[in-house]
Amino acid sequence: MNIKNIVKKRLCCGCGTCIGICPADALKMEINEKGFYIPEINEKKCTDCSICSKVCPQINKTNNFDELNKFVFGKTLKDKVLGNYINFYTGHSTDENLRFEASSGGVVTQLLVTVLEKGIIDGALVTRMKKDDPLISEPFIARTKDEIISAMSSKYCPVPANVMLKEIIKSKKNEKFAVVGLPCHIIGIRKAEMINKKLQEKIVLFIGIFCTCNISFFGTDFILKYKGVKKENVKSIRYRGNGWPGCMQIEKNNGRNIILPHFSVLYFGAIFPCFTNINCKKCNDHISFFSDISIGDPWGIKKDPKGSSLLISRTVFGEQIIKISSNLNHIEIKDMKKDVLFIHPTIKMQQKSHNFFISTIKEFGFYFYSILFSNISFKTKILLLFNLLEVIINYRMRL
Repeated sequence: MNIKNIVKKRLCCGCGTCIGICPADALKMEINEKGFYIPEINEKKCTDCSICSKVCPQINKTNNFDELNKFVFGKTLKDKVLGNYINFYTGHSTDENLRFEASSGGVVTQLLVTVLEKGIIDGALVTRMKKDDPLISEPFIARTKDEIISAMSSKYCPVPANVMLKEIIKSKKNEKFAVVGLPCHIIGIRKAEMINKKLQEKIVLFIGIFCTCNISFFGTDFILKYKGVKKENVKSIRYRGNGWPGCMQIEKNNGRNIILPHFSVLYFGAIFPCFTNINCKKCNDHISFFSDISIGDPWGIKKDPKGSSLLISRTVFGEQIIKISSNLNHIEIKDMKKDVLFIHPTIKMQQKSHNFFISTIKEFGFYFYSILFSNISFKTKILLLFNLLEVIINYRMRL
């Protein structure tokens, strides 16, 4: 299996690692007909070095986990569901504005600010929405507190974050970086570290985000069309924030805003999951096994209208960073018992159990019901239900 086959067989997760590590600049990211990023190969530039295949998180998945656990932790997998870990916490930023405006308590942003201000890092690989094209994600290296804050909150659209590995590799000598990414981003970078010592030296902190799926750009397009908003009339878009679980906020050029609660029918209540990348349902890592710290929403564990996060420290360094930020009163944390984690829907997803499949059918049954009785055209309903059925089939195939 190589990158060409990954693209041909539609297995690409769009992480961007191959672009970020290619020594010949023979690859670039393009948006395909499904609204996802895929690499496009320039055959004239390609030297067949196979580095792109070696770092792809979609290739050699089983061996990836064995090799990466030994590389990152110096040992094999501690727990098949939770991975290697040290401690579990719930927590939030002590900056009340940041806590309220972030996705789930502002912990990721606050930790980055802490390590930047303490001189532990010189920059962080994060993602914001483009100013000149607010519907497109923009990975970049944040080097100031304001730049880090500009990237806060979730981006429910394709993000090829690892294209920025080129910038980290080319950075000044002795500069250190943190990276924030989804599990596929983290796996891609860890694999790249195994063949590029410079990356291993420069990236000192991995913060991994819980992830159940990647949503196509067409998900946002659908909402805009349904609301009668032209793309060129969008000034900015935020997918989360304004408390927890938050809402989608679309600001138009005329100053008017469109607000969609997180679980509204148009959003995660039914329609948005229809635009899931089906490859995400074949994923073996939804909780960022290979990060220093894994962070996600505390779904099913804690309801906090101001916002809170679930944290898993996986390395000694990750645990130290959490404690440093807590001791500086940048974040507030509480210990959590391991057993509590298993009511979290993403952890259940990681278990790949029969009971999870049954609960998934119930969940998607609710989506079907909501779509059928929603106020959209019959043709659109059929299209959405077909997409949803494809997602369910891929859920079943991964068990």
